[in-house]
Amino acid sequence: MGENIIEILRKLSHIHAKYDVYSENQIKGNVKESIIEDIRLIPRLKYLANYYDTYFDEYQKQIEGNWNNNTFKGDSIARSTDLPFIGSDVLESGTANYLFVFKGSLQSIEKLSMTVLSCFWIFNNNLQYQNIFNKYWPSQNYNLLLENLGITPEIAKKSYVTDFARIPNNKGTRDTKKCRALLLDEIEILKPNLVILVGAEPRNVFISELERNPDKFITVPFSLKGVPKKTQEEGPLMYEDLRSRYSGQ
Repeated sequence: MGENIIEILRKLSHIHAKYDVYSENQIKGNVKESIIEDIRLIPRLKYLANYYDTYFDEYQKQIEGNWNNNTFKGDSIARSTDLPFIGSDVLESGTANYLFVFKGSLQSIEKLSMTVLSCFWIFNNNLQYQNIFNKYWPSQNYNLLLENLGITPEIAKKSYVTDFARIPNNKGTRDTKKCRALLLDEIEILKPNLVILVGAEPRNVFISELERNPDKFITVPFSLKGVPKKTQEEGPLMYEDLRSRYSGQ
């Protein structure tokens, strides 16, 4: 691994351990399904599997056996905590052009997935990986999301993709203060040009940043289904605005 990769891996694993983001079973691979094992044999994603192998080791060193026992129970946007996707260009340069923040993972606690299966954003066509999608998330939802966000393989390589709700409190719901602080730490480390807040919860938590720094923070809906009429009407223009911002980065 290059120096930039080692440095970014060290920084991210340290802050994730600081906030007790993952359970012992997740880090040690004691889960029914793991996205890392699924992507290990995909040549263009082997870099990501290698990254997480080392990340897991570093995380365990930092946690020193003091594992987080809190789990999500009854939170409306999170049941588990997914792994972030980190593009190859981000690892090589140490910075991200784009940092996407989604709501939270509704994945089963018995599965370790990656936020909105964003590891597959680097491919133009995912048909050959349908068996993997079947384990974690319907591909029709995935395809519509990519279309709305205007994701291309080139954008994916320059992106860091994660969730807002990653840290549960002792009541089993998201610890909003810690979730926000963790994201601010990641933003400080990765220095993204553009932070894309996808969905109402990330938007609401970063409303002050959206108002103070609209050139760096932008918000779009996760979907146009099951949302207020105003969002249905404004959503297409919000997506269009986001897609126009990529060309300026």
